[in-house]
Amino acid sequence: MSSVQAFACHRGPKYGMLNDIWETPTVLKRLLANHLQSQPFDPPARTNAADAAHAPTRRYSVKLPQQEIPLPATHGLEGRTPLQVMAACSRRCANKFTIVGSGSSYHAAMVAEYMIEHIARIPVTVELASEFVYRKPITRSGDVFIVVSGSGETAESVQCLRQVKESANGDKVLTVGVVNEVDSSIARESDTCINVVAGEEVGVASTKVFSSTVAAFALLAVALGEESGTLSDAERDAILAKLDEIPDQIQKVIERESRALKQDGASEHSLVVGDCRMWDIGCQNVLANNFIFLGRGFNFPIALEGAMKCKEIAYIHAEGYPAAEMKHGPIALIDQFMPVVVIAPMSDHCYEKIRSNIEEVNARCGATIAITEDDNLELEETCEYVIHVPKTHEFLMPLISVIPMQLLSYMMGVLRGNEVDHPRGLQKTISALGSCSPRVEE
Repeated sequence: MSSVQAFACHRGPKYGMLNDIWETPTVLKRLLANHLQSQPFDPPARTNAADAAHAPTRRYSVKLPQQEIPLPATHGLEGRTPLQVMAACSRRCANKFTIVGSGSSYHAAMVAEYMIEHIARIPVTVELASEFVYRKPITRSGDVFIVVSGSGETAESVQCLRQVKESANGDKVLTVGVVNEVDSSIARESDTCINVVAGEEVGVASTKVFSSTVAAFALLAVALGEESGTLSDAERDAILAKLDEIPDQIQKVIERESRALKQDGASEHSLVVGDCRMWDIGCQNVLANNFIFLGRGFNFPIALEGAMKCKEIAYIHAEGYPAAEMKHGPIALIDQFMPVVVIAPMSDHCYEKIRSNIEEVNARCGATIAITEDDNLELEETCEYVIHVPKTHEFLMPLISVIPMQLLSYMMGVLRGNEVDHPRGLQKTISALGSCSPRVEE
């Protein structure tokens, strides 16, 4: 299929999943407007001109008002604020965070694990809600249990929350809901709630809610780093300055990689090679039966998310792997018919190892699609396609690298004639407006 006429059966390019992706920058700006504050700052004089050029010129801070409200007298941790309880886990070896979620929420929780451990130095365990619910949780006074669910009504996640609250020491465990719907079971039953304010998603597959959830965790990690004393002012300002740039950087990626699909009357004209690079990549690989997605560190969960989107939207079997684990199984499957998507930012301290993974794919005639920064031209000769994205902090790259994953899966789904807004077999629980009862969309 060489045209965008396929959009006609999906109510055109202004609706559904594509529109959800296009709303991501607006959603993130709204989230940051709620919780990110800054003021002009004159940095101290620096002898190194390069350092001076990159030094933040604003002083940033994170405000999470609901996390600063003391817990009620009925709670086992009464009198302390949620932020204090969470930050205390950095100073107490016995306490930890447990984060549960399903699907995209689980992948967002994995990114949160990297962020919170690196920035706030708090031990974090991430669990699938569908598995955790059948275990007998071991809880200690002062532990933190976080439930991630866009709808706030995911059945297993709700059950996990109730199970922890009913467990031994459950009244002395801080429960936190990270949701997109404050009028939901998880939001109501948790001790405190973080609203990711992404608004309604038209598409069933999570896109802007996923991005907003990851951004919310980035804000929480920085707030915890400040509260626990593990993050210096300079480090805080450096991370938050880059986070403040993320919405515009995502807008740049979306404009560059999918503007041709958003043009008025797009369903009436044909795309030719070169009009939309992401569409070209989709056309080249739409008949593949299998994909592999590789990433390291902060981008490993994004490899998992990309593989899941490929399965959900394009109906193509895909596996997400830590790049270093490719040699344990996946490498035996790679050939010229197996596209391999590699997240390879130079900001990753394992970048050279990722390049070695790409060479291993090439040695087996695999087709590599790399995602890297705009100024990185090293992969042009070794990869079949290179998708360039703006440079950012290593911790924040998942917010940018996930966008090409979403767009590629969407375009291949359209090319295959799939119902991309409501994929077969996929369910999402959404709290009906003005009602506490959920409706399920398939």
